[in-house]
Amino acid sequence: MLTVEESLVIDKPRAEVFDFFAAPENIPVYSSNVVEYDVVSGGAHDIGREAKFAVKVVGVRLEYTDELVEFVENERVKTTSKEGRIPYSITLTFADEGAGTKVSWLQEVEQLGGVFKFGDGLVIKMYSKDVRSNLEKAKALLED
Repeated sequence: MLTVEESLVIDKPRAEVFDFFAAPENIPVYSSNVVEYDVVSGGAHDIGREAKFAVKVVGVRLEYTDELVEFVENERVKTTSKEGRIPYSITLTFADEGAGTKVSWLQEVEQLGGVFKFGDGLVIKMYSKDVRSNLEKAKALLED
């Protein structure tokens, strides 16, 4: 299993940070690698909500449908891919840290399936930098 794990502290209350990350319309705002994102069924916080989107990873465009499979207010959001070339799950967790909120991103994939020209380890390392940059952009937006 390949994983991407990143976390940072945002100097805002947990409820505010959670609401920002849990709102589907904010995903393309803070995610530089998301080129399209549309909720196609269900409400923003409904288990089973589906979204169709496209991302660019290491220059390769990938199209997906994902599903919201877990939603615990102010604590955790988990999505899994339903359709796409690389099956994955993403879990975002939120915890108080001092006066701020620690946001943790855990993305798990079984394998990259030869989609990229580079080896899996290098792609994961490069993608981890995208995830870190996206979290830092969210931090800047929320703390501004």
